[in-house]
Amino acid sequence: MNDFDPVTQDPLTNDPKFPATILPASFISGGDKVLGTMLIASGEGPHPTVLLLNGFPGNEVNYDIAHMMQRQGFNVFTFYYRGSWGSKGEFSWSNLIEDSTTALEFLRSIYCREKFMVDGSRIVFVGYSMGGFSVLFNSICFDQIKNVAAIAPFNPGLFGHVLETNSGIKIYAVQELQPAMDFVNSCSAEGLLEDMIKHKSDWNLLNYAEKLSKKNLLIISAQDDLTAPVQLHHHPLVNALRTFNGNLQDFILETGHSFSNKRIQLMKIISEWLNQIKF
Repeated sequence: MNDFDPVTQDPLTNDPKFPATILPASFISGGDKVLGTMLIASGEGPHPTVLLLNGFPGNEVNYDIAHMMQRQGFNVFTFYYRGSWGSKGEFSWSNLIEDSTTALEFLRSIYCREKFMVDGSRIVFVGYSMGGFSVLFNSICFDQIKNVAAIAPFNPGLFGHVLETNSGIKIYAVQELQPAMDFVNSCSAEGLLEDMIKHKSDWNLLNYAEKLSKKNLLIISAQDDLTAPVQLHHHPLVNALRTFNGNLQDFILETGHSFSNKRIQLMKIISEWLNQIKF
């Protein structure tokens, strides 16, 4: 099995007593029911588990990455933030952050260990876009979360500073965000942007570079990203992290925000990083 490539190959075996499978899972966050999906790796377990956080609802959900990590021997839990895709409540950046923290508590529960064979002591954070922000931001509060991968991470705090000082960019951002509002139960596109302005300091990842540098980090961004341009969301963060000589791998792929033409390369980078991590 040393030559097995979970990116391009199916597993040669599947434990007949504990086969790889997918099960629905849900938890309560802020009093609301949040829906999710648990991919369970083959074998008796308990398994190391990835908390996979997606970006703005209605866009890329990264199930190809989830299945790849499942083939690699990890459970993967992904969920649908409050106010999106059938989850109850209201969608907001603040709720997105809280939902992610509650999801971690859920994964550490006795229930998840017994029903889904989750090893709560071996949790990895992987996030995309706004989910990339959430895994980085939330990892700061949990010393036991040592391994964090962020794909095209969005820095809402730094963007909040830009929005506050440039009305033209704010108008453009509202127009770009508006089509996705059909996928969420939320106040308005304007309200979501105002939330970033309000929390421009609290949610600026640059302010936490020293704490983040103590993690084993993987940051993958897209050269032609128009949603999270590397000039604003990648380079400043990576440069800040490198000043603290942390354990960081970073890549910029020649693609756009969804990595549509680089999915295999994206998965290979993540898979190789997972092979190197320690808990």
